[in-house]
Amino acid sequence: MSILLAAVAGCVALLLLFLFARHTEAGLSCLLAVELFNLTFGLNATVIGRLHLSALDAVSVVLLAAGALRFVWGFGGFSFPRMASAGYLILFALSFARGWSANGLFAAANEGRGFIGPLAAMLYFADAPIDEDSLRRFVRLFLLYGAALCVITVLAAAGLPVGTAASAAADDRLLPSNAAAIIAICGFLALARATYCARWLPDLLWPGVFFLAAIYLRHRTVWMMILAGAVALVFVDGRLFCRMAPIALLASVAVVGFALYGAGRPGIASESDFMESLSNSETWQWRVNGWQEFLFDGEQTTLTILAGKPMGSGWQRIDPESHLLQTAPPHSEYVTEYLRTGIAGLTFVLLFVCGPLAALWRTHETDDNAVYPSASIWAVVALISLVYGVAYSIESESYALLGITSAIASGTRAHEQELVNIAHYRNEESSPGFAG
Repeated sequence: MSILLAAVAGCVALLLLFLFARHTEAGLSCLLAVELFNLTFGLNATVIGRLHLSALDAVSVVLLAAGALRFVWGFGGFSFPRMASAGYLILFALSFARGWSANGLFAAANEGRGFIGPLAAMLYFADAPIDEDSLRRFVRLFLLYGAALCVITVLAAAGLPVGTAASAAADDRLLPSNAAAIIAICGFLALARATYCARWLPDLLWPGVFFLAAIYLRHRTVWMMILAGAVALVFVDGRLFCRMAPIALLASVAVVGFALYGAGRPGIASESDFMESLSNSETWQWRVNGWQEFLFDGEQTTLTILAGKPMGSGWQRIDPESHLLQTAPPHSEYVTEYLRTGIAGLTFVLLFVCGPLAALWRTHETDDNAVYPSASIWAVVALISLVYGVAYSIESESYALLGITSAIASGTRAHEQELVNIAHYRNEESSPGFAG
């Protein structure tokens, strides 16, 4: 029976591998569907032997395999993003191999699961098609995903065992931070679509719904994301900022109304809950203490600084406030990347993520509507995802967006180079010495 199940699972994996390698939309749809199921019902990883596996891990492995195939197929078109991806992949493989040797396969594999996001973004989503129809479908998938998360928020507030209530995490907020972050990102995508591509009344209403839900979920890092996005719009797209300002203000007023209404009512955040989220500095101090302990411990060597500690080394440290042993990860994408892939790996990640910003800025300056729904909003999406990574690990669905952003930037660079070549050819053709 076990052999039969393994054979069936292998056939399904091969079919998904073929489908994902040919159609990015299918891979993205499967990733979002599994993550939505996980956020709704709080499914935990299943322990197989000493390896912790979940449905998201299975989908991610197939995505990585499909991405590796596409990466090899496109090897001839080596570009700057591919150089960053190749460098990061080599450093990750070295860290994993060192971890396998020093800490065992299972320890290295369990900890390596947290690095699937950037690997999938670099190997799979950075090769996504970027024509208008494809981008329209990608945006629609994320907006549907965000809308489903808003529905889950309402159901959790009504007392149903979904969201954080269905997971083992002890949290009085209805959804975890990564769900609130995606809802905020959907607010910006919906804002651009409503401004430049709106056809129906619901298109105009969705930005307010997304911003309302993102603010109501009470994650301060997500509030900072929204603030950073608003400030960025002042400089990159004044039209979107003028549209966002009243929407965000109305959403904030609605949140205040819910807070006043929720006093003493179960499932609804009250005014005191929002004040505690706003004023509580203990979680931030806990993060800073952990970062200091990780970054400046006595085990740092030249190798660990450049290439990180072996995968599976664990996250043990002594908290300077409580003087107790802590085993939680750093709660920062950048600290985590540094600790396992070193300065070199962190540099490759930042180059991959930040590189598209310059290309998208140039596209916005020349023809903002050349990219659906606008070049400026993709730059803002990349920026606020970077802001989120300061205090949390960036999850796979957010990295998928960053990969698509990188693909858009690569396409705009190629288009700019093509225009330069055409102009150069025309100049040569019009010169007196041109001989045909």
